[in-house]
Formats: sequence, structure tokens, C-alpha cells
Amino acid sequence: MRDLIKGFKSLVTENFDREVDEERGPLLSSTASSIKSYGTVFGVSDTEQSYNGSCDEKMTKSKSIMPISTKILKKQLSKKYSLDLYPSQILDAYLSKDILSDNLSTKKRAHSPFPDSEEKKEEEKKNSSVVTIFAVWNTMLGSSLLAISWGIEKTGLFPGIILNFLIGAICLYTAYLLLRVNEKHSVIGERCEVPELCRMLLGRWAEVLAKVFSMIVLFGANIVYWILMSNFLYNLVYSIHGFIYDSQEHDNISVICPKEQHPVNVTAITNTAIDVGGPFYFDKYWNLYSTVPVILAFIIFPLLNFKNAQIFMRFNSLGTISIVYLIGFSFVKFFTWGINWPDVSVVFSLKPTFAALSGMLTMSYFIHNIIISMMKNNRHQENNGRDLTIAFALVTFTYSAIGGLLYISFPLSKWCIEDNILNNFGKFDKLVLFGRALLFFQLSTVFPLLAYMLRKDIFSYLSFLKEDEKKFRYIPVIIMNAILVVICILFACFIPRIGTIIRYIGALSGMVYVFMMPNLLNIYSLRKENKLTSLRLFFHVTIIVIGILNLLSQFIISDD
Repeated sequence: MRDLIKGFKSLVTENFDREVDEERGPLLSSTASSIKSYGTVFGVSDTEQSYNGSCDEKMTKSKSIMPISTKILKKQLSKKYSLDLYPSQILDAYLSKDILSDNLSTKKRAHSPFPDSEEKKEEEKKNSSVVTIFAVWNTMLGSSLLAISWGIEKTGLFPGIILNFLIGAICLYTAYLLLRVNEKHSVIGERCEVPELCRMLLGRWAEVLAKVFSMIVLFGANIVYWILMSNFLYNLVYSIHGFIYDSQEHDNISVICPKEQHPVNVTAITNTAIDVGGPFYFDKYWNLYSTVPVILAFIIFPLLNFKNAQIFMRFNSLGTISIVYLIGFSFVKFFTWGINWPDVSVVFSLKPTFAALSGMLTMSYFIHNIIISMMKNNRHQENNGRDLTIAFALVTFTYSAIGGLLYISFPLSKWCIEDNILNNFGKFDKLVLFGRALLFFQLSTVFPLLAYMLRKDIFSYLSFLKEDEKKFRYIPVIIMNAILVVICILFACFIPRIGTIIRYIGALSGMVYVFMMPNLLNIYSLRKENKLTSLRLFFHVTIIVIGILNLLSQFIISDD
């Protein structure tokens, strides 16, 4: 679940905004944008904004009006014009009230050789359409790539691909609704996310609901990543041990079926690989469902207690590397194995367990909680709809290609496909070994980010635990992280099924974030504009009902 990292990167690195109390600053112009650009020169109020970036609820602390000084004016004008101004120029600028307004006329800007330098810098910080498209594509692709073949097996090949396109289309439409509603109703110049829009248009209950289910997504992603890290760590150490003690015995095994009770070749290999000699056996102390998740805690837990998670954002590019590797790995295996078609009835018929794929895909296309922030950085806002459509099309194609290719070419019975496709490969496959090492390192840097985001969300609701930027309290942070790690260990030991967790979390959070809130917000917007017709109301209510049925169906199917 890397679909939250990109958007959160800007949230944890940005400085808190500054807001003006116009009643305390009579010398200021009425233009709020000028205050926001040039700071607190004339005694404006400092604003402390919460992590969620509220649009209309800000706590303002007013200060007394400061005397105007040449040093401060020089600093502010230097920021504006990127020049080293002399005192006489500063006085002229002040008397002409250039510093009081952000909307300067051409005549007033004429004395500066670079009048639009600030605007150009702001424009250069934004992304082009190509960068925006690939950012959305990279953000949505995550751990679901490992489970997409399993989902297709639960649905049927062609029905699975069709269902992939349908869920992708619904998620694209609801994500676009969020962008459109935000454009119509958000405060100009402010950063509004889904919870803020829900509060402004629907009420406080909708904001709370959106925030709670956003935390559920983070919590579920932490659990899935912990299970995957435990799996990768177990197999990496197991493979290294086998290469050291008995490497020549394992080169011929490439595909296995863990669901079979007595896989002859795998059993033989296991008995020879883990025997170190004497009374000790390797698997006695290196067990995937007992010792490994606990050992992993000693590696990861120290990384969770940093004051901020900026250091881990430097490794965010590994997400793209691992995705490209998985795509290349899928094509290599496809051309190596060839085509192994199952029965025609399995290819074209829709299985009764298809809801497993629909629940998982809701999580796979989940980007709705950060889509507003991501698309706001697009340099050409008029192309948001087109760029978002292209990005979703790329994601849909990637999921269909990876899942379909591995499903078609899988040489064993299709029911053997695991929810983590790497479990179907031998521990000594060189390509799989490198992929596990790459994914383990990537997830070990992403997990602290997710834990940090979850901690910030939970602490924001507890006033006595709200984090102070100047005073970092370790005890509440350590307790919070310890509880998270213990829960993740329990899941890794007793419910190590990432497919099951993804489909439940995806269906539950998707019902609120993907199916319900965007449509309710759009219904409110259409009603306010007197454009809500019976047909439109029926269409949006139908999408909400689909989300509810998608959640309920998860409880009536089995993963076996």
C-alpha cells in the first residue's frame, strides 16, 4: 500500500502557513494573499495549522503591531524581487505601498528587472502533465501487484480482467468527482483534503468518518507490509543458509505449490537444506509464523521512534525501481514458462468468489485521500481530468498485464497461486531472491513512514498527546509504536494472508472513501447549483449501493 506516501511527503516537509488577523493589523491591505506571501512584517498573527490542513478552522494567535524597520522591509522586498535593495529603494517601495499588495500593477513593478521572479519560481515548482501522470501511476501501484494473479484466480481470467476495468472506471470517476467538488467549493489559496470538504459540505460527522477510515487504511497497510517483510526476511535468510550449506541441491526447483499437503520435491529439499548437523535444525529457530516476526521487530522498531520521517522519504524512489522490476520479472517468467491455458470453463466463467478481487481492487485503486494534493501540483490545472484518466488507464493496464500474464503462464494448477505470488517460486530462484531483497529494503523504509502518518493522525485527536515541534515526547511515541508492532506481529503469526487483509480493508475503506463520500459531495454540489436531477441522483446512489454490496460480499466468501 504505497498509495499514501507521495501525497504525505509534501505534508510532513512543508512549513506551517501564516495567516493575518486584519483587525489587529490596520496598516495591511485587505488582500489576504499578500500577507501569506510576505510574512508578518506589520504585526500579523501567527497561525498554527494542524497536520490535516483545515480549510476553515484555524487557531490564530495575535501579536502586537511591530514597528516598521528597514531591515525587515529589506528582507521582505528581497524575497519578492530577488534583489539586494538599498535603503532608498526600500523607502520608495514602502511609500508606493508595493509591499502592501500582492497584486501590483505593471507600473509599480517596472523598477525591478525581475518583476515576476517569484511567480516563475512558484510555477517551476509544479509538475508537468507527464510527471503528474507517472506520479499517480507510481503511487497506486504497490503490494497489490503481488496479489493480483490470486484475485484473477478467484474470479476467472476474462471476468477478472473485465472486473478490473469496471472497478478502475468507478474509482476514476469518484476521484474526478473529488477534484471537481474541491474546485467549486474550496477556499481559494487553501489546501483542502477530503475530510475538510466533508466538513464544509456535509457536516462534522462526515469529516470524522473520513478521518477514521483514512486511519484504517494506514493501519491495514502497516499490517500488510509487516507480513510481507516477515516473509521476505524469512526467505532471504533461508536462501542464504541453503547456498552456504547445500546450494547445489536447489537449482532445479523453480515453481512450487504451498497449498499441497505433500509436495515431494519441496519436502526433500527442505529436509536437506535446514539440517546444519548435530541436534539443531535451522527451522526450529527460524520459523515464519513465530520467531521471524519477533526478530523483525528488533530491526524495525528503532526506526519508528524518530521525531520525523523525512529521512525515509529519500528512499521513495525505490518504489518505482521495485515496480519496474516486478513488471520485468513477470514478462521474463511469461516467456520462460509459455502459455498454459486452464479449462475453457475457468477462463470464461465468473466464479462465486469474484468479490475477493473486487475488494482487493478497491484498495489497489485507492488514492482518493491524497488525490487533491497530488493534482494541485499539476502545472496545467485545466488538464487534470485528462491526466487523471491517463494515469488510471496505465494502472489498469499494469494490473491486467501482470495478473493476466502470470495467470496464463503459471505451469501448475491455477488454484495453487498464492496471494503473494513470490511464494510460488523456489527460495533459490536468483530473480526471486533479488526481488525479495529489493522489496524488503523498500518496505523497511516505507513502514516507518506509514507508522509516522498513523501516529500523527491518532495524536491529532488526543489533545494531551498532540506533538509539539519544539518539544518531542518519546514516551507516548514509543508506547504507540509498541502497540502497533505487537498487533502486526499477531497478524503475521496467526493471520498471514495479505489477500484477505487487503480485500477486507479495501472494501471497508473503499465503501466510505471511494463509493460514498465522493458521490455524497457531488450530490450536495449539484443540489446547491439546482442541477440535481432524478437520473443523476439514481446514478450516484447506485454507486454507493455497489460499495455497500462489495463490503457485505467479503463476509460470505472464503479464501480457500
